[in-house]
Amino acid sequence: MTGRLAKRYALAVFDLGRDEGRLEALGEELGRAVAAFEDPPVRQLLLSPLIDAGARLRTTKDILAALGLSPTVTNLVTMLAERDRLAILPEVARWYDGLLDVELGRVRVTMSSAAPLGTAEKNELVELARRLTGRREVLASIEVDPDLLGGVVLDTGGTVYDGSLRAQLVRLRKEMSEGGA
Repeated sequence: MTGRLAKRYALAVFDLGRDEGRLEALGEELGRAVAAFEDPPVRQLLLSPLIDAGARLRTTKDILAALGLSPTVTNLVTMLAERDRLAILPEVARWYDGLLDVELGRVRVTMSSAAPLGTAEKNELVELARRLTGRREVLASIEVDPDLLGGVVLDTGGTVYDGSLRAQLVRLRKEMSEGGA
């Protein structure tokens, strides 16, 4: 249920952002708000039922004022706080980012490798992701996962291209066990 609710809030903010001509700016502001409200002590305070609702709302407004966010994002976060839905703010931001990515024709890709990648390797993988997804802009995040043993895994947010040594060994093991039966 919270996924659909977060999507509705994200769509509403997205429509306002389009009307204001501030789609990317609102996305950046949502990211800043999420970072501020996801800070563990802040999160614990603002989501605690033991703290008076009025005090939680005042604290939320103080944080928003310190962040200097636009009225659109300030109103969204205030509304979430008033309705005891502040916990879904990160999900609202994720939905918003997804809508913005579609609007701008970009894709987010997670690249996992067994060892850190050099600049040339990163550029090659970004170009490969661009060709695989048909998108002109690729936002890449890179993770090191020693369990991969070697090779690279590209996750384009739904489609995984697994070129890791671990996956190749699993396929080989499966082929050998099926061939030997």
